[in-house]
Amino acid sequence: MPPSSAITVDNTGESLSAVNGPFVEAPEYLGGFWVIDVAGEGTALDWAACTSKALGGRIEVRAFRVPPSSD
Repeated sequence: MPPSSAITVDNTGESLSAVNGPFVEAPEYLGGFWVIDVAGEGTALDWAACTSKALGGRIEVRAFRVPPSSD
């Protein structure tokens, strides 16, 4: 999905923050990524919170665009 659909998770401080919008607005930017297959957005945000705490950085969460059905 486009950067505008992102939720940025920051669990580096004393409290968890999740805000709508991308981490960095730039025409080209990629610091690395993971692909996880989870049941929903809430589970993805939980993973992002744990990862943000472990790595000491913000995590941007976005869904994949679902391809059209061939049926």
